[in-house]
Amino acid sequence: MAAASRAHRERVTVRGLVVALAAAGAAACVTPAPRPLVLGADVCTQCHMTFADPRFGAELVTTTGKVLVFDDAGCLATYLIDPAEPSERWHSMWVMDYLRPDSLIPADQAIFLRSDSLRTPMDHRLVAVTPGPGAERLDWAGVRERVRARAGP
Repeated sequence: MAAASRAHRERVTVRGLVVALAAAGAAACVTPAPRPLVLGADVCTQCHMTFADPRFGAELVTTTGKVLVFDDAGCLATYLIDPAEPSERWHSMWVMDYLRPDSLIPADQAIFLRSDSLRTPMDHRLVAVTPGPGAERLDWAGVRERVRARAGP
């Protein structure tokens, strides 16, 4: 009877080990990704202010999936000057879309606007928007062309 009980315990232990290893393997295959920022709860990695305005947040996602939160794109840029995480551990950087505060967009695809009239959490005075129909990058010639096309022949 003792031998049967011991064999049962060993099978249970081996089964538990296999399940744990499978779960660990599955977790390792998950692609690092941003997560929704939590207003009033998340704290900026750089300046330590509480995330309070959904138009200005940013995130750095590491290759291990760790998400570092910032209260604006300027804090993220400041952090990257002298990072605690070496650049080879950076997976992706994300910024909030100023026009759609519920949307994080890849920082390298965003269009940034800086203006002294903007009031941002750490006074970097930067906002990010998604390029496309709602926001298009134009130089002065492009502005003139748009106005000319709108005015017609």
